Amino acid sequence: MAPTFYHYWPVPTDKSESMLQDWRLGRPNWPVVLGILLVLLVLGLSAGLTVFAVRANSKACKDGLLAEQECRNVTRLLELQLTQTRQDLLGTMDQAATCNQTVVNLSASLEMEKAQGQEQRIQKEELQGEIEKLKQKLQDALEEVERLRKEKEASSKEGETSFGSSLQALSPLMVPVYLLLGLIALLA
Repeated sequence: MAPTFYHYWPVPTDKSESMLQDWRLGRPNWPVVLGILLVLLVLGLSAGLTVFAVRANSKACKDGLLAEQECRNVTRLLELQLTQTRQDLLGTMDQAATCNQTVVNLSASLEMEKAQGQEQRIQKEELQGEIEKLKQKLQDALEEVERLRKEKEASSKEGETSFGSSLQALSPLMVPVYLLLGLIALLA
């Protein structure tokens, strides 16, 4: 017998064969195809969601989340400490600047005090020199007064007249006058 070769598809006898035939001919039944794809999609998403849920609830994942939270807390704490340290540093730098300015001011004041002390020492030495000169003048004046008194006594013994007695009365007044003049010169 000779082989039979069909160039056409056999005609279906029932509806299921008709669908199969439509499928074979390249004309799929779209509602069925979409239903199958939808079921496959739901099954795939369900499997993926189940795997995700299992992994998300695993001990390693929970430990990782705790570690991440702990790192965030430590980071926040370190940021707060860094901010506080920066503020403290700025405050310390301000205090250092103030201290440096105070040191400069005190150094300038000390130099001025040293200069004034030097001037006062020089002035004191000059005044001491003047005091010594005035003491010498006072000593000379007292010696002069003593000499005049002795001369007066000698002349009164010789019997001078009333002029001698008035000079004698004047002599005790001369000592305080000379002392007063010496004191005024000292104070000037």
